[in-house]
Amino acid sequence: MTSPRSSRVLLLSPHPDDIAWSLGGTVSRLREAGADLVCLTFFNRTRYAPGNPAHGDSRTATDVRRIEEDGWGALADVRLERCDLGDASLRGYDDATEMGAEPEPEVLREVAARLRSVIARVRPDAVLAPLAIGGHIDHSAVRRAVAGLAPVPDAALLWYEDLPYASQNPWVPGGHPLVVDIGSHWTAKSDGVRCYPSQLPDDILPVLRQHAAQVRGERLWAETQNAHDWFSHCLMNGT
Repeated sequence: MTSPRSSRVLLLSPHPDDIAWSLGGTVSRLREAGADLVCLTFFNRTRYAPGNPAHGDSRTATDVRRIEEDGWGALADVRLERCDLGDASLRGYDDATEMGAEPEPEVLREVAARLRSVIARVRPDAVLAPLAIGGHIDHSAVRRAVAGLAPVPDAALLWYEDLPYASQNPWVPGGHPLVVDIGSHWTAKSDGVRCYPSQLPDDILPVLRQHAAQVRGERLWAETQNAHDWFSHCLMNGT
């Protein structure tokens, strides 16, 4: 008799560090429960690496961040998928103009096409997608692509609060809130954040800890009550 497979959760990450920042504790809990975790990162090509001499050089910065993400994937036991799209820093935006800008139509089309392809191949039981709190153009592109597919075929859809932006922009998007207790998994989250030295983890960790204290964990917003209940069950036993 064939045993049932573990639940497969698809994590959607605009940039290589977003899941470690926003869902590191949840990822640790899912892994502990035996879930099969896949992370799809959309905007992997970049010139942004402020904690590394590669900052400003698209080729070397991209290589640095790929190595960092590979390290996080190995540590978190997450299978990585990459779209290798150019991020906002390569499309003419800076720290100010990338916030609140409308995603370019061609970028939206590319993100949606890559997302459809990976969902068809991975066939996830749940999809965790960014709310795009704060309005970063790359996060907004991923959110719009997911919303364009909703309901995601045969999968529970939950939205996560983008960090560090959510710490500065309190927002209640509606839906069914689910707070994941990460108290005993904070070390795993912290270790994951430290996989990205180019992104100044010592600056970001206090912000992440403060937000976790405010919401009492990591907060997601399920599209439906069924999605909420299914994911709560998955956190307990991964199936």
